[in-house]
Amino acid sequence: MKKAFFQSFEDSSDSDAGPDRLLLLQAELKKKKLLGYLVPRTDVYQGEYVAKCDERLSWLTGFTGSAGICVVGQDAAGVFVDGRYDVQAKNQTRPPYEVIQWNKNNLIQWIKNNIKKGNIGFDPWLHSYKEIISLTEAFEGSDIKLVASTNLIDRIWTDRPSKLSTAVLPYPIELAGLSANEKCRKIAKILKNQEVKAAVITLPDSIAWLLNLRGNDIVHNPVAHAFLIIQCDTSIQIFCQNNEFSHIINDLGINIKVRPEDEFSNALSELEGSILVDEATVPFAVSTIIKNSGGKIILGEDPITLPKACKNSVELDNARLCHSRDAAYMCEFLSWVDSQNDREIDEIDVVIKLESIRRRDEKLKEISFDTIAAAGPNAALPHYRVNYASNSAVKQNNILLVDSGGQYLDGTTDITRTIAIGKQSEEVKIAFTRVLKGLIAISKLKFPIGTCGRDIDAFARAPLWEGGQDFAHGTGHGVGHYLSVHEGPHRISKFSNVAFKEGMIISNEPGFYHEGKFGIRIENLILVQKSEMEPSNSFLEFETLSFVPIDQRLISVRLLNEHEIEWINNYHLQCWEKVHNKVDTKTQAWLENMTKPIEK
Repeated sequence: MKKAFFQSFEDSSDSDAGPDRLLLLQAELKKKKLLGYLVPRTDVYQGEYVAKCDERLSWLTGFTGSAGICVVGQDAAGVFVDGRYDVQAKNQTRPPYEVIQWNKNNLIQWIKNNIKKGNIGFDPWLHSYKEIISLTEAFEGSDIKLVASTNLIDRIWTDRPSKLSTAVLPYPIELAGLSANEKCRKIAKILKNQEVKAAVITLPDSIAWLLNLRGNDIVHNPVAHAFLIIQCDTSIQIFCQNNEFSHIINDLGINIKVRPEDEFSNALSELEGSILVDEATVPFAVSTIIKNSGGKIILGEDPITLPKACKNSVELDNARLCHSRDAAYMCEFLSWVDSQNDREIDEIDVVIKLESIRRRDEKLKEISFDTIAAAGPNAALPHYRVNYASNSAVKQNNILLVDSGGQYLDGTTDITRTIAIGKQSEEVKIAFTRVLKGLIAISKLKFPIGTCGRDIDAFARAPLWEGGQDFAHGTGHGVGHYLSVHEGPHRISKFSNVAFKEGMIISNEPGFYHEGKFGIRIENLILVQKSEMEPSNSFLEFETLSFVPIDQRLISVRLLNEHEIEWINNYHLQCWEKVHNKVDTKTQAWLENMTKPIEK
């Protein structure tokens, strides 16, 4: 059986068990005199990625995507997902589960139609303050009420995996750029400016960045599970499962106390004065405990998120080196794919080959996420993950979409290329070229300071809109520095109101998905930097970090204007210059061919 080192090909979805598990949960509802119950994807730390022991939504429904919520009633169950996961959720769930496009109005209306009145339970540690307050306000004047409850899934999940507690390691200053002491002083200054005494932090990547530590509690994410309270005088309390932080705190040069995780609630009740809580990322239970103990909640944003997102010069220098090496690995991999015309390969072969190439790098510690290797119709699923059952052959006259990345000590990468396998239809070429035009439009942008993701998202979609097409995911997400491949607060999305700032790394990944036929996505990582445009110094622009050729065999040149052709040729010239001396002669020959200038 084919195996990879970092990625499993086992099918983690147990769709057929979903209906029976639903009956068990509905029986628990009756015992608790509840008419409904909320089952989110999140864990107590409110990050995007969760450990196996926290995959409650997947265990209950069979849906394995990274975002969603299930609302369970006595006689119905709705699984709410965004556009990325619509097809996947329908494939992975069984009746009586109903898959619904997620938005707040759909969620509220479904509850009113299917539950109508009564108490709906929720675990206050698995929902943010913002989420619960928003739902509570939506049900004002109705007979529906949200009530905090114990976790009912944990009562019926009898073989739930144990929680991991892995070793925590220091992250050296030559890679971090700032010491933990410097970072703590920076955050304490933010707290003083906001006139709060302390802040509660639960996001694993925020804690890892602040303390210059890395862990391995979540697959593909170099973070450790913990809660943290930082005071405006820089003193810190950290709460963890097995004191895994204790062995290195003396080397951090900061005032920090390590306490057991089960003391976190008591510590919250002891807080006095104004306490900063991120309404979007801190569990509802945290704010409840503080308020009930006489503390004053100040709703705001995690004070670490923005400083973490704005990489310092050391982080950026390392990121450029990391992306340069990763580009060479990608080129070697793509050269290998093109050499397989006379040999049938499948999606698992693709994943294993790419991982094996990256693993030669001594700085690689993990992959950034499960590699998406999607052949033919599978590419129409934006977050497709191959398993032994779904594994498909890479067939001629089709396309192959590969979205992958590495977790290196000096940076996190994320890159997508759509590859022509044999001849391609005009329909595919036109769609690919429209997606490419969107990527170029974002790459070339110059924009005033203060511009947000929602202000530029349409630039990536406009070429597709001209053909009556679109894609159901955001155009870009923030990327961490040997941290989470999805990082806030910035995004390129019609919903993002966070202004871009120098040092932010973000993905640029427009796509198009024709259900049942093919999918296309092209992704580079880009860096926000000050524009050199004269005479104004109040503009920003993007620096491209990813340098891997874009498949010219999929380009319909007639759809490109001269400025787009110039961008492609210049980009491919840089690909050659940055990569050719890092690859073997076979890959070098492939690279030379793939970076030849195009003409109209």
